[in-house]
Amino acid sequence: MPAVRLAQASDAEGISQVILAALHSSNAGDYPADVIARVASNFTPQAVLHLLARRTVLVAIRDQLIVATAALDANVVRSVFVNPALQGQGIGRQLMVDIEQRAREAGVTVLSVPSSLTAEPFYTKLGFHTVRDVYHGNERTLVMEKALSSRHPIGPYRDRLHRAQVATLWQAAFGYDTAHNRPELAIDKKLAVDDGLFFVATDKTAVIGTLMAGYDGHRGWLYSVAVHPDYRRQGLGASLVRHGEQALIALGCLKINLQITSGNEAVVGFYEALGYGVEPRISMGKKIAQNLPKS
Repeated sequence: MPAVRLAQASDAEGISQVILAALHSSNAGDYPADVIARVASNFTPQAVLHLLARRTVLVAIRDQLIVATAALDANVVRSVFVNPALQGQGIGRQLMVDIEQRAREAGVTVLSVPSSLTAEPFYTKLGFHTVRDVYHGNERTLVMEKALSSRHPIGPYRDRLHRAQVATLWQAAFGYDTAHNRPELAIDKKLAVDDGLFFVATDKTAVIGTLMAGYDGHRGWLYSVAVHPDYRRQGLGASLVRHGEQALIALGCLKINLQITSGNEAVVGFYEALGYGVEPRISMGKKIAQNLPKS
């Protein structure tokens, strides 16, 4: 098998050649010429140089030539291409084994890949499953995911172990500034319901992520999805959401909702990547004065 190593700047030309050859051979049967041309423009040698600065890029080397490449961008696998003459020999699988190992070492818990139609069977054999389709004009991409074993387990909230750390995380993440949103009050109210839908992610004994879910017998809700800054862009937020979803699904939930506060629109893309969509709704609320804390 070829040797796999990290790509260097001097590899840009060879990486570009492999990608362009694969695009015009392997992918040409599933996409029209204009789509192939548009994608190819993103992988000129100069464009590859820019990618090397932003991603962890691997190359497979045989007889001193680059024969395949793959990249890891936070928790997303990108640009997996093998020389068309060498496909079917396990080189792509070899690259993916290395990618997954690097992702685990970085703490990634859910690995995502935007797959072409051509590559879907390849990723399926590696344990990925399709979660949704995305269209860019007439270009169809399949977003696929794979859960990785993680050193950051997700489990039920335990009050004595987790209270202070959850309160600190929420205050930092959400900047609560009103009495009725105080983290300690929110924790107590959730514990009073005792529905088992309060989860934390931990690194040893440290709380690094949270999620609360709610269920009214028909619809489910997600709340308080927070990840410690040192653990972001590793897929932990996605793992927390998936964990909450599975808990609600097990209860028979038909639809899961969430709300995003004004000024936090940057997280819309995160939830869209997990299959949520912006709905034409008017969100209304009413504070119950007698239940609000006095200060």
